[in-house]
Amino acid sequence: MNKKLIIDVRMNEYAMRGDNPNVPWSPAEIAEDAAECYEAGATCVHFHGRDGRTGEPANSIETYAETITRIRERAGDVLVHSTLGYVTLTPAERRVDNVLQLARNPLTRPDIAPVDMGTLNVDVYSAEIKNFVTDDLVFHNPTRLLKYFTEQIQAAGVKTIHTCWNIGCTRTVQAFMEMKLIKGPAYLALLMSESGLLAGHPGNYKGLAAHLDFLPQNGPVEWTTVVYPGSIQPVVTMAIAEGGHLSFGLGDHPYLELGGKPRNADIVRHIIKLARSMGREIATPAEARVMLGIPRPNSAA
Repeated sequence: MNKKLIIDVRMNEYAMRGDNPNVPWSPAEIAEDAAECYEAGATCVHFHGRDGRTGEPANSIETYAETITRIRERAGDVLVHSTLGYVTLTPAERRVDNVLQLARNPLTRPDIAPVDMGTLNVDVYSAEIKNFVTDDLVFHNPTRLLKYFTEQIQAAGVKTIHTCWNIGCTRTVQAFMEMKLIKGPAYLALLMSESGLLAGHPGNYKGLAAHLDFLPQNGPVEWTTVVYPGSIQPVVTMAIAEGGHLSFGLGDHPYLELGGKPRNADIVRHIIKLARSMGREIATPAEARVMLGIPRPNSAA
């Protein structure tokens, strides 16, 4: 298979350390983790700002600027994929502010930023207590906001990755492509969810197959596979065989089944070994920039 595989490490998300103490929180820890992942062969790193002591979300512009600066000092030319803050920033319009401010300085500009393509109930169901842990948590993404995020992020010189929790999200991406709102190849994150989060497709063969049945056909598309929360391992071989890319890490799952309490770089090495056994080589950051249409980090927006 000639297409190279983009490895995007989801370093921390909102994971705590009860299952695995190696989840990086502080800017220094994230940068160290990114350097290890880059050395192991990762193409890209995705992070959320976290308080280094408590693990609580830390959404200040200073936290994000310090984190990206440290990553670029430690992890070569690895692609930097920051967050919009999920449901931790309100009102929803504020979620893009950090990216736009960071993009003003080529040294702190993220390479990639996500746009989640639908409004979703993101309460977690507990099978143990047979009830929802919360029952009013809504990830608010009206179409007006999605258009605004997509246009503003791209205008700032940052590549959008369009997170598709279900087929409705994917159909919205197709509409955006028809409207010429997405520059270059559309980059989709096909999300599945386990561990009681019911908003995404199940994290298995059928869940990914349903996503793939409805990929946009009206323009160039690259896609990556995400299981949040949950292990990516049930869908890894299918994604590799179908020409997709892979996004995974301790932010999604502790991966204790790999033995001990692995670091993100250990998971990267495990996945790369499997990919190469199936004939997929790994894309370098420079190669991924060409594949996805991402500007060089120090270029003007």
